[in-house]
Amino acid sequence: MKMLVKLKLYVLGLLLLISFVCTGILVEMGKFSEFDKWLSSLIHHKRSSYLTPIMKFFDFIGSTYFVIGICLAILFYLYFVTKSRFASVLFIVAMIGERLLSEGLKYLFSRSRPDGSHLVEVDKHSFPSQHAMNSFVLYGILLFLLWTHLKSNKIKVLFSLLAIILILAMGFSRIYLGVHHPSDILGGYLISAFWLIVIMLYTGHYKEENKLSN
Repeated sequence: MKMLVKLKLYVLGLLLLISFVCTGILVEMGKFSEFDKWLSSLIHHKRSSYLTPIMKFFDFIGSTYFVIGICLAILFYLYFVTKSRFASVLFIVAMIGERLLSEGLKYLFSRSRPDGSHLVEVDKHSFPSQHAMNSFVLYGILLFLLWTHLKSNKIKVLFSLLAIILILAMGFSRIYLGVHHPSDILGGYLISAFWLIVIMLYTGHYKEENKLSN
């Protein structure tokens, strides 16, 4: 990994971590309350009989059981088809790390769910959004692995757009369904992006060490 790229990643990672910490502090202080109410109300007014099933579908594909199933399929492909042990381990570390982060942070902040009707069943803790983190890290790490193997720039851009759409749709669905504050989604995205930066930096360091040893 080039020194300039590495420096940019370090700076970006630091900014993301600081942004998440600031978001968490502001959430604890109640400074996001008015913004959360405003944006949630705006989105809830878009509820309809045809849009709700779509949002519930996104709830399903972001659920723990579905994500575990997808992860097992990806691991099978990485380990047995591509024969890449490093990519397999990297993927496991990324997903387990995301899970530990989300559970730990939810316990730390212990934020209550939004008031009002919840269109799907959820547990009691809200910040940061686990669904947002699941989708961000899952599609983010897949995108990172694909970019290192794909040669076509057009395909890279296509997969990037698809990943962005899925991640944003997941965040939107959580607010639409009434189970998350918008700031929960923001927090989930920020800490997930930070975690992916850590993974990318480790990957660069690992490859550099291998080159030196060879």
